Amino acid sequence: MKRFTIIPLLLACLLASIRALGAERTILLGPKTIGAGWKDNIVIQPQQFATAQPGDILTVYVDNVKGGAQGAFQDPADWKAVAPEYAYFGISGPFRLKLTDDILAKIKQRGLALGGHDYRILRVTHIPAAEMVEKIIYRGPSVLMKDDWSASASIQKSCFKDVKVGDVLHFSVSRVEEGAAGKIMDFTWNAMDPSLDGVPVGQDGFTYPVTEQSQLVKLQLAGSDGVSMRVGGKGYRLEKISVISFIGTRDEDLTGAQRAPREYELQPGELFHGEKELPLDWSGNLRITAEPFQDCTESDCIVVCYEKMQPGCEPQISFRENRGKWYDITGAKDPVWYKLDGNDVVLTLDAGILDKLKTRGVVITGMGATITKVYILHIGN
Repeated sequence: MKRFTIIPLLLACLLASIRALGAERTILLGPKTIGAGWKDNIVIQPQQFATAQPGDILTVYVDNVKGGAQGAFQDPADWKAVAPEYAYFGISGPFRLKLTDDILAKIKQRGLALGGHDYRILRVTHIPAAEMVEKIIYRGPSVLMKDDWSASASIQKSCFKDVKVGDVLHFSVSRVEEGAAGKIMDFTWNAMDPSLDGVPVGQDGFTYPVTEQSQLVKLQLAGSDGVSMRVGGKGYRLEKISVISFIGTRDEDLTGAQRAPREYELQPGELFHGEKELPLDWSGNLRITAEPFQDCTESDCIVVCYEKMQPGCEPQISFRENRGKWYDITGAKDPVWYKLDGNDVVLTLDAGILDKLKTRGVVITGMGATITKVYILHIGN
């Protein structure tokens, strides 16, 4: 009897697993604030992409988006964009990354860094390609975008009649040159949004997520010739435009999701309060801009608190200039390393260090521990 009751249970588990693989799955649960100055980021660990395939979509859900906010998808090994079109891009709501063979080769090995400025990540999800439907709405004629930005394609209002909030417009291209850029305009030749004036164009083209009702309204406004969108730019040939729609459901099981470090409200004198991991592969760093150091004086100190030291290594950190090649903040030719022995690390400020902090800020880098707090200790106060 036991032998027969186990089989239905196994089938039920298998079917549940299949359903989960076909749904939108949360791989990172926020919140994670990406503040001003390109100083914040979070790395999604490689294991979150174990089942990912080419054509799958990552969606980043956000809030607290400020005017001029930008996103970036980066390789945490060298902090370069995973593809040219993802180096920086304007955002006003949720944004997406389409996975290619090249991108997958990077993120399955080293993970994926999300950065930019002036927004907050609520969650990141993985959607299998099978759950996305792509419909071509413009098939040309193809238009070669010249280097003088003089060429453009005119798209009729009727092409967008079935587009809805949550869809993504994908602009397919060919003959992409270095430095290629796109521009998405309304029928009056003005950019639909400042972030759409000079969008980086990669080999896979570029996208325009429709996240708000106001965007749909603009797509339905047309001139007397019926044109509601004009696509221009330089250094590429526009071949077609398609609309990508999600037809699946979201899997609400968060068991395997990576959790963003808890966020704290900074107290006076604090530069950082949270959980910033410094992995063994040296990919972690904490960037602090120059603004908080303006009232510092010589003999003040930067204090770094940490925990979760990893076994089998010598945890250490160093303080670098927040610019260029990250030279040591002390001016030393080689990096000065501070061994982590359980006590807080204290860096006393002299005139040379103070000048660099006030003009450039600092990057704290290293490996083998998790930074929990960084603060300024004012001597004599």
